[in-house]
Amino acid sequence: MTHLKELTVVELKPLAEGEAGAAHLRRRALIAAQPDITVGQALTLLAKYNILSLPIYSHYEPNKVVNIVNIKDILSYVTSSFQSAPSAGATGGKGDVPAQWRVNLESNIEAVMTLDPARESYRVFQCEVQDKLRKTLEAFGSGIHRALVTDYNDNPRDPKPDFLLTQSDVVRYVHDHPGCLTADLRETTVEQLFPKAVHKKLFTVREDEPVLRAYALMDQEDRSAAAVLDSEGRIVGNLSASDLRGLTEDNLTSLMAPVKVFLAHLHSERGPVVTCKADDTLQVLLDQVCSHAIHRSWVVDEDRRPVGVITLTDIIALWNQ
Repeated sequence: MTHLKELTVVELKPLAEGEAGAAHLRRRALIAAQPDITVGQALTLLAKYNILSLPIYSHYEPNKVVNIVNIKDILSYVTSSFQSAPSAGATGGKGDVPAQWRVNLESNIEAVMTLDPARESYRVFQCEVQDKLRKTLEAFGSGIHRALVTDYNDNPRDPKPDFLLTQSDVVRYVHDHPGCLTADLRETTVEQLFPKAVHKKLFTVREDEPVLRAYALMDQEDRSAAAVLDSEGRIVGNLSASDLRGLTEDNLTSLMAPVKVFLAHLHSERGPVVTCKADDTLQVLLDQVCSHAIHRSWVVDEDRRPVGVITLTDIIALWNQ
């Protein structure tokens, strides 16, 4: 099989009407929004389509994407704008929500957009459908999570719609095409492949931590997720910036709750947190992240205490070596 870096985008993510590629990799219409939507509407779209980023069109060119708002941008907005405390004696009822919180949800999406050049959404990473994956893999392995793909292949004057290529697309492709990796690499252990990720200082929060404070700490540390620990230091959950996608005016009170209650309220159907062990193989890890559609796996010891975390960025960086 062609080496992964030499594949083109269209080979990895073919047109929906084509025969090649698994259904979950086939190109889908770009889910994007006009620049007049509100923060609350953006959260609703992210939740509805189970996505982590939302391309925003230009005010002046209706079909041109000028920004891709991602869930970390919304995390920063929430933690900076929702800090006013509930009234004294608040019980967590809907009436206890500060009025400004509702106003914040009705703010224009531009309130979320960042001018920080270090943020991924400040500069949109772009490629063309016939480009080789080499540069995209380098970007994904350095922490970029998505690429905006343009397609001028058939007719430059009448291009096909843009679409997003994500880290998950690449990892799923490798999972479904065994020839991309040698058998030896697939059977190498997590600890051997990711020694720094397996033994690193983790960002964690207690399950009884107020969720808004937990998110504020997450934003300060520039993290997108935290391992949720019980009183014994065992992992019992995963708090992610993506969990904010379920936030609406009707459940703003959930931001007052402890992390454990917040996760149970918004994601009652969620199963146990997904973890792996240092002696699991790369194949086990790939099976896990693809079957559960997750972006990280927490590495735990025999007592289910987290000792590391492996992200899709870590996995793709491995393929750039």
